[in-house]
Amino acid sequence: MKKELFGRCPFDLDEDVKKIAAINKYIHAKFEEHKNKIDNLKGVEQKLMVLQYFNVLNELSNQAISSLNIGAFSASEVLARVIIEQAANQFYIAIDDGENAQALLKASKKLVHSNGKRWLECLKSKGMTNPAANERIRMGKELTDLFNRLWPNTPEYPGTRKLFELIGWETHYHAHYVPLCDSIHTFSDDMVNIVSLYNAIQSDETTAIEFILAVKQENKRLAIYNFVIATALRCEALVNVFNSLGYQDIITEMTPTIDTVNQTIIRYDDFDHSRIDDCQ
Repeated sequence: MKKELFGRCPFDLDEDVKKIAAINKYIHAKFEEHKNKIDNLKGVEQKLMVLQYFNVLNELSNQAISSLNIGAFSASEVLARVIIEQAANQFYIAIDDGENAQALLKASKKLVHSNGKRWLECLKSKGMTNPAANERIRMGKELTDLFNRLWPNTPEYPGTRKLFELIGWETHYHAHYVPLCDSIHTFSDDMVNIVSLYNAIQSDETTAIEFILAVKQENKRLAIYNFVIATALRCEALVNVFNSLGYQDIITEMTPTIDTVNQTIIRYDDFDHSRIDDCQ
C-alpha cells in the first residue's frame, strides 16, 4: 500500500463533522415538529414502530457524532452501519398499510424461538443446561403463536439484501452497506493498515511517519464519509414517511438540507474518484 494512494484531503474534515452534526439536529427537530402527523399512518403497530425508529436513529446519530469528535472512528463506522440498517427498516415499515410492521414483529419472535432451540441443543450436546435457554424458547413460541393468531396472513419479513431491494436501495446496499459490514465484522481494513505500517517502519522510519499521518487522515475521512451516507439515508427514510402520508410541504422544507448532504457526498466521491484516476 502506498502513501500516495491516500492523497491529501482538500477540505476541512472537522468543519464537515460540525455541519453534519447540525444537519442531524435539524432532522430530529423536523421530526419533533411534525410527529403528530404520524398518527395518520394506518396501522397501530406501524405508528408506534415508525415513531420509535425516529428516536433510535437520533440516539445512534448522536453517538456517532460524539465518536467522530473524540476520534473513535471505528465506533462511528459501526454506528453508521446500524443507522443505515434501521433507516431501511423504518422506510420499509412506513410504505404499506401496516403489514410490514407486523411482519417484523413476527420475524423477531420467531428468531428468538429458533435461537433458543439451537442454544439448548448446543448445551445438551455438552451435558449442560441453562434455564434462560428454555425461557427463550417459551417466550419466543408464545409470542410467535400470538402474532400468528393476530396476523395470520402477514408475509415473511425480508432478509437484509431483499429489504434494500424492496425500498429501492439496492445500489446503496452494494456501494455502502456491504463494504461497511465487511470491514466491521473483522476490522480487516484496520488490520491491513497496521501490518503495512509495521512493514513501512522496518524499511524507512521517515516514510513510515508520513504514512501513519496519511492513514490517520484517511481513517477520519472514511468515518465521516460513511456517517454522511448514513445521514443521507436517514433523511431519505424521513422523507419517505412524510411522502407516504402526503405531506409534500414538509419535504419541500427539507429540500435545502437534503441538498447539502448530497453535495457533501458528491464532494467526497469526487475526491475519491480523482485518486483512482491518478493511480491509473
